[in-house]
Amino acid sequence: MKARQRATFFGLFVALILPFLLDLAIGKRTSDLASQTRVIVAIAEEWGLVALLLGVILFWERQALATIGIKRMSGRDVAAGILGFLLGALSFVLTTPLIGFLGLETTSTGISKLAQVPVALRVAVVLTAGITEEILFRGYPIERITALTGKLSWGATIAYVVFVLLHIPFWGLGGTIQIGVWTLIVTVLYARRRNLLACMLMHILNDAYAFVLLPLLLPQYVL
Repeated sequence: MKARQRATFFGLFVALILPFLLDLAIGKRTSDLASQTRVIVAIAEEWGLVALLLGVILFWERQALATIGIKRMSGRDVAAGILGFLLGALSFVLTTPLIGFLGLETTSTGISKLAQVPVALRVAVVLTAGITEEILFRGYPIERITALTGKLSWGATIAYVVFVLLHIPFWGLGGTIQIGVWTLIVTVLYARRRNLLACMLMHILNDAYAFVLLPLLLPQYVL
């Protein structure tokens, strides 16, 4: 096996498997979301994983960040990111009645817990998730698995499944179903544009609305 391939397999371990292992070791439940300490640990965990992965990309694979979709956005990329945010927001509205019908909790449960921590910390969560999760679960695995298999569909599918499954401890089955629908949209966005910054824009707008703006505008809805 070539050195670059070994680096890529290790990078995929960091991006797709190590987060599961850390969650098992540290724990990540909806009840933890109200803990400022736990939120800070989660933020540090995600940035640590990204720092390790970027080290693999730059110094072991010796690849440019453009190979995972980090490149300048065009006007169309910006528009696509905003459109993705709007479609994603609509997906939560449309899936909420279904989740209620199934007797499951929606993402509002997790949002309510997170709303109990200071706004500044929630903003940190928004930026952290929007940047680090797109690197870990979109750009890197999709591009590297596509390079290994020759099929974009494999990269997109594996990254999609891992990202969705990671949300179960945090959001429960109902919330994860909703996030799964949202993830389809952001995954298609990346597959179509191959620009990770567009996905980061969509992700940050989504989380800023859910974790910062919504609790301020409708406190009775999330608290």
